[in-house]
Amino acid sequence: MRQYLKFDIKYFIYLSLAFIFMTIVGTLSHELGHFSVAKVLGYQASINYQSASYWDEQLYEYFNEVYDKYKHQIKNKLNFPGKDEYQNRMNKYHNDSFWITLGGPVQTMFTGTFGITLLLIYRNKFLSSEKVNLAGWCSIFFSLFWLRQVANLFVGIGILLITGNKSPTGDEMRLALYLNYNVWSIQLITGAVGLIVLFIVLRLLPKPLVLTFLLSGLTGGVLGYYLWLIEFGKYIMP
Repeated sequence: MRQYLKFDIKYFIYLSLAFIFMTIVGTLSHELGHFSVAKVLGYQASINYQSASYWDEQLYEYFNEVYDKYKHQIKNKLNFPGKDEYQNRMNKYHNDSFWITLGGPVQTMFTGTFGITLLLIYRNKFLSSEKVNLAGWCSIFFSLFWLRQVANLFVGIGILLITGNKSPTGDEMRLALYLNYNVWSIQLITGAVGLIVLFIVLRLLPKPLVLTFLLSGLTGGVLGYYLWLIEFGKYIMP
């Protein structure tokens, strides 16, 4: 038990800095997942420090013109000239929105799955009873991309408990709505997988590093969030 209570200040500093850096990398790579799918589907797209946007000006103009002209018919689900084309293009846009929304979580979870797979396959080369080599740390930090799912789950629960707001927050809840699933279903499943990945990482880590790793993760994760998403990201990638 004493081994789990050891604290290494040098490792704490290094790992905290690594967690800050990976929080930024994880945020941007997640948004790059949305951005990439939007571009593949033919939309104009942009990415900033915390989000990705996509649009099709001609498509939006078409929707606005048809809606302005046939607002009554659309609201009351009545027939109007060009209804089939309007509905088909609206359905395609809806489907495209689903895939673009999916792109971010898929990128994040694929990276995490890649990391934990490497860690499990090569754990005897990457880790010993006392230390972790550079390849091991890289695999661990890639594995922890899954922590986004855990964080989103607890943030969603916290918002629900504190404010009572049941509106969907985050990609996973929106995806569940697209699929007509329970709004919490995807978030709960992926959050549980993220906790399993974290448990595996902690089990594989050298025991004397576990406490330092947890404290540096908490410190670096919070600082990374604050420094990038609140303080400086908006100036670096507005």
